Amino acid sequence: MLLQCPEQTLWLRDRDHPAITMPRWQQQVDLLQEFYQADACVVLQSIDSEFQVVCSRQSTALDLYAGTQFSDNVLATALSSHRGYGLIELPSPLNSYNNLSQFERLDAVPIYWADGQLFGCLVICNSKQTKHFERLLPLLENSKALIQAELKHLFLMQQVQMMSVQDELTCMLNPYGFNLMAPRQLSLSRRFGSHAGIILLEDITEYRDETQQTQGMRQIARVIHHHMRDADVSARIENGLFAILAFVDNQANLDALVCRLRKQIAKEEIHAHIAIGSSYFKPNTHLAIEPMLEAARQNLISYKVNHRKSIS
Repeated sequence: MLLQCPEQTLWLRDRDHPAITMPRWQQQVDLLQEFYQADACVVLQSIDSEFQVVCSRQSTALDLYAGTQFSDNVLATALSSHRGYGLIELPSPLNSYNNLSQFERLDAVPIYWADGQLFGCLVICNSKQTKHFERLLPLLENSKALIQAELKHLFLMQQVQMMSVQDELTCMLNPYGFNLMAPRQLSLSRRFGSHAGIILLEDITEYRDETQQTQGMRQIARVIHHHMRDADVSARIENGLFAILAFVDNQANLDALVCRLRKQIAKEEIHAHIAIGSSYFKPNTHLAIEPMLEAARQNLISYKVNHRKSIS
């Protein structure tokens, strides 16, 4: 698994991040609900056609509490087709039964991530301030700008974190990235009863110069990437040492993967010589990544010792 740009597929309320100041968001919806004399004011996050209430202010119990989730294809369509400026035109009421269909009037503005992806919207429900509604629009835009500023901060911090776990030479994960991602994937696989294996691949080729060595490591990284599935984790953890956490059905599958890697690397133009060590673990045994790495490292050392003996 090579490093990828983060996709916003997690609910904001499920994250604990210093970039987001939720009391400040709550203060904005409190002010908007009061100035617009609305029954409710809510910030909604959208993922596909699902919505979650990030924060809200209600005049009475309207089932729009923070964390409430619901589906709304009509609102999702209106958001996706909106150009990004001004109010969103919504049917009155929404022609779908959900938490928002109880209101006769809905006024909303879209909210976006820093890269232009849709985050959700800020909705004012049943505003009674019809006479001065247009004059209050700058207040709505200011609240939107404040929320988007914090989302931009979160997005940029995600980008920095992504860069800090990437190996500049090969664009794989670096040692920190591997130690961060591998335990997460291992924990997830254990829930589903998946078997796991660690492969350590060391480039022992004697290159003529540093340029050729760099080219060799990049080609090896490309071969590894092409043979990995999305759930697998791969990284360059030392100068010429690559680590792969692969999820397989049995020992034979792990051996077959090692064989494929060896054959494909042999076909590369650099004709690299590699040493490979591996370790295989069942779901009830791979409790942590460190003992798995150590077992694979010992297997790698044994391979190199036997390889030297065969040459001599």
